[in-house]
Parts: sequence; C-alpha cells; structure tokens
Amino acid sequence: MKTFFFESIYNTQEYALSELSDEPIFVISYSQEKGKGTSNRTWLNADQALACSLAVKHEDIKVKHTLIPLLSSYIFTEVLNEINLSLKWPNDIILNNQKVGGILVEKSESNICIGMGVNYFWDKPEIPGAGSVFNKKQEDALINSHAKEWASEVLSTLAKNNFDLGKYKQKLQTIGKIVEYPEGRGWADDINEDGSLRIKSTDGNYINLTSPLISEVN
Repeated sequence: MKTFFFESIYNTQEYALSELSDEPIFVISYSQEKGKGTSNRTWLNADQALACSLAVKHEDIKVKHTLIPLLSSYIFTEVLNEINLSLKWPNDIILNNQKVGGILVEKSESNICIGMGVNYFWDKPEIPGAGSVFNKKQEDALINSHAKEWASEVLSTLAKNNFDLGKYKQKLQTIGKIVEYPEGRGWADDINEDGSLRIKSTDGNYINLTSPLISEVN
C-alpha cells in the first residue's frame, strides 16, 4: 500500500484513483477543497477532520461489493474500540446519536475507491445531527495512526473475505427502528447477507433496501 499525506487536497478520492497502478493507494488529508459526501452531498470540513481514500483494483477484492460500505465503517469502530461508537446502516459512524463520520464507495472502470471522513473535533458543527469523536484537538500522528490501521484492516478484509456481518449488526443502531425511505416507511428488521436492509413495511410485506437514502424515525 502506497500512502500519501496532505494537509489539504482538492479531493482524496480523485487523487487516489489517479495514482492507482500496481499496488493500493491510500491518501490521508485533514481537509478537502471539494470533498464529496454520500449522495453527492457537500463536504464540510470540521475544525479537525480526517479525510482519507483507499483505491483498490477489482481483482484484489474477494468480498461482495455491496458489503464494502458496511465493513469499512465497522472496521473504524474497531480501530477506536475504546470509544463507544455505533453504526447507522449502511455506513454512518455514530457517537451519542450524532453522526461523526461516514463512508463513500465509488467505482471507476476496473477500480474501487473507499473514502472515509471522520470529524475528530468540531466545536460548533454547522450541520444538524453532526458531532465529533473528541472534545478537543488530537495530535496529527494519532490521526495518521488510526487512518493507516483502518486502511490495512480494510485491505486485509477485502482480500481474505472474512467480514463478520454478525459483529457489524451488534454495533448497528438501525435494527428495530422505524425508518422512512423514498417509497414509504417501515421497521428495520435485519441485514441481509448482501448488506441490504430488510424492511417490514406498514402493510406487512418485506422489502430489501440497497439505497442509503433512509432516515430513522425513532
């Protein structure tokens, strides 16, 4: 894995993909000029943040691609296992019911890029429902260490296909809640083997959601 460090960069995803050749590329930055969030939402830089992207070739990935957002978010909660982080399906990282991070997976030709953004410290978040992992700034060396450990574990899991979906579900706060989605609302019942969310709709039928465009009602 070849790693690049930046104080600031235009976009970690684009840079990682542009540099990918014979080995995975990992890009770490503390801010982005034009970062991207899930569903093309605008990226806002926290007071102290980690923005990183891991670019990998398709042939190096042995897991179902639909599981990549899930395993990537879960692995970060294990890196910071001393903090009570939880998850919102499929890829949001949660602390005290506030979103502190998330995963963005993009496909480009024969490559995949996994982006992760984490708010390490944010005194006054500009987004409703957003928060940060810590209540004061951390040393850059610590952030770098967390990022590299995350990337190494993600690469290992992609290659070995040893993601434990059961452990992911143990950290998931979505199951059992009422959720709204573009077609209606229902109860989040379970996570399927492909990573999709099984919903019991209000009319008693079951549907499987693959889109992350849901909101939790309770």
